[in-house]
Amino acid sequence: MKILRITGCLLLCWSVAFCDVSLIGKWLFRTGDDSSWANPDLNDSLWDGILIPSYWEAQGYKNYDGFGWYRYHFSLDSATCQVDSVALILGKIDDVDETFLNGEKVGTNGSFPPDYVTGRDKIRKYIIPGRLLHRENVLAVRVFDSGKDGGVYRGPLKILIPEKKSEPKVKKPKINSNWFQIPFTNGISTANYDVQNCVFNNFYPHVYRRFDEKTPTKKVISSARAILFRGEDEIQLKSLTSSDAGYIENTGIVKHELVGENYKLTQYAFCPFSVDKPVWIFFIVLEGKDIENLSLNFEVNTQNLQVNIGKWAYQANGTKWLTALVSFDSDEHTDGYTFLTKFKNEHPGFSALFEEIDWWKKWHRATILPNDITANEKRLYYQSLCLIKMSQCREEFPARGQIVSSLPPSNLNFTWVRDQAYSTSALLKAGHSEEALAALQFIMNGRCGKYKRYNWQGNPTGVGQDYAVSVFRYLGNGVEESEQTDNGVIVETEGLGLTLWNLRQYVEKTEDIKFLNYYWRKISNQIADVLKNSIDETGLIRSDIGPWGRESDKKHYLYSSACAYNGLVSASFMARFLNDQKRIVGYEDAANALRINIDKNLVDVEENSLKGNLEDKNPFIYMDASSVEALNWIYTSQDNITKGTLAAYDKYLAMKSSQRGYRRTPSNKQEWLFGDLRILAALQRNPNSSRLHEVRKWIVGQSLNNYGLIPQYYDENHAEYQGVVPRIGLGSGAFILSFWSD
Repeated sequence: MKILRITGCLLLCWSVAFCDVSLIGKWLFRTGDDSSWANPDLNDSLWDGILIPSYWEAQGYKNYDGFGWYRYHFSLDSATCQVDSVALILGKIDDVDETFLNGEKVGTNGSFPPDYVTGRDKIRKYIIPGRLLHRENVLAVRVFDSGKDGGVYRGPLKILIPEKKSEPKVKKPKINSNWFQIPFTNGISTANYDVQNCVFNNFYPHVYRRFDEKTPTKKVISSARAILFRGEDEIQLKSLTSSDAGYIENTGIVKHELVGENYKLTQYAFCPFSVDKPVWIFFIVLEGKDIENLSLNFEVNTQNLQVNIGKWAYQANGTKWLTALVSFDSDEHTDGYTFLTKFKNEHPGFSALFEEIDWWKKWHRATILPNDITANEKRLYYQSLCLIKMSQCREEFPARGQIVSSLPPSNLNFTWVRDQAYSTSALLKAGHSEEALAALQFIMNGRCGKYKRYNWQGNPTGVGQDYAVSVFRYLGNGVEESEQTDNGVIVETEGLGLTLWNLRQYVEKTEDIKFLNYYWRKISNQIADVLKNSIDETGLIRSDIGPWGRESDKKHYLYSSACAYNGLVSASFMARFLNDQKRIVGYEDAANALRINIDKNLVDVEENSLKGNLEDKNPFIYMDASSVEALNWIYTSQDNITKGTLAAYDKYLAMKSSQRGYRRTPSNKQEWLFGDLRILAALQRNPNSSRLHEVRKWIVGQSLNNYGLIPQYYDENHAEYQGVVPRIGLGSGAFILSFWSD
């Protein structure tokens, strides 16, 4: 088993007396008792993984009483190793513990047999002398349980490290630029610009990752770049001063200004929406007093070939221009041809640039803005819309309309049902019904059914009936696909409810009865009925391996049931539109029963909070930011459960700084942007909430400092972009939706 490690103490601590290292999460575990298990050099690679805080009975050790050992590997920086002492907080342990750090005993609570005395209700607090701290450390905790539940069952769980007086206090998180890849596309061809190295990369002729199982989208150009010369000597563009980089506002056009001595070089790059094939346009402008001896070139590198257009530029009135157009043509007999076109005696770059800017202006005429939006929020709102538009495939059927979840350099440019659903909803809220219709038609015309029935480890399983929405994601040709994990094939149900939500929103906004009539049999029989039949004996949507992680056993997740409730209510609305009385009643009854069972099974009365799943009992484990969709779709802002759940998010999921957002679960370290944005949607119903404005301001500032891109995660310490970047539906789409109620 992989050894789990954490990196300790921040050098810039928050304004409290201590900074801490969280110990919540996965540890290593073994039943039995052996004093050698305290040895830091012990090979524990075959030990089981276990989550704490939680009783061990809840994690596969049912009815086990006796001895068990926990081990945890973690790292500290050199400054922390020099402190006089740290405080180890191990929460509550059932019943007796003996704790070791790097082989040295640091504390005990209760007494082991034969003179057994329980220490179950005591919070373990042990002071560890600095001499025991190393860069690499191992905690070992010997535990004895006399009966019933046992183990490290409740927090707090952390190491408290004294703050050095000489270290500056940071009251607010720092907004910074730490992402340097800017994608651009026209829904067909894609590429990205590396701001730091002034190079264009990742040229693909399709916006999706794979057309079918056997046909990946091949990279047609490895890289391309503008080249600047003074005489015969090349001037490295990255040696110039970067004065401005990003998109031209409200467009998908990349712009980068570089300043040298007495001159400025500006690069523009875009894939034109006026062209329905893979095309990339580059327009380089050189201006200033000292450009007479400067010349330009443009170079394209493929896998087997390097091509450039020669040193030259069109010149007039103290300005030099270079325009290059790269296009890609393919047919069924070849892998395609890449063409590089130069314009030597004319300068069409200006006209092409202005035409593209004008195209975006015309497209935004339909855009609807929310009330009371600030200038910076408006900038990010528009840019988020542009990213969704760029991520929607414009090719002919069957690929047309799908919205990928990310863009290169990310390799997750597949069409996940969940991600597309939030993009589609955002398009509808923002006034772009035509694009939303194309996305819905892609879903409704897709080819599904592969997982209707299949065998897993000798047991029959599957959806159980014909269905019309992929259980996971789509390939470029509209065929569903899934992945297999140790716990089985991924079969998710939330896509059914989310698709019904989108369909209802579209019909409600456009009153397109013709569309609804055409697809109603498929919508009712193969989406809504399938969703209703996915409710199991618990009264909740059946268990699965989870919509976000792939590491756990099957559980009944609140997110899945919240999506189902929203979907069934939406199906009832559409049935009422068509006066389908039988289905109006059937879907309403199913939604009401689901709501009752969510209240019954997924509320922690002691915490006055919603639970993320049915199976886990400990808030340090079940708390999940995705459960906020129940607040957005089921409960009102005045319900006690809404207030209690939001308070629980602040208690268990909030990042250290009050200006930052939330983790997905207590054991996660990173800030989860989708969770932040959907919690903002819940807070939006109370517009006077200080938390609403703090977190939104934080996300807007961070995103605008990184070209309007929203990532999957911010890292714990410095909010560096991590995970999938950019996140389209669960980032850009969720940001737009954070201003609207459903």
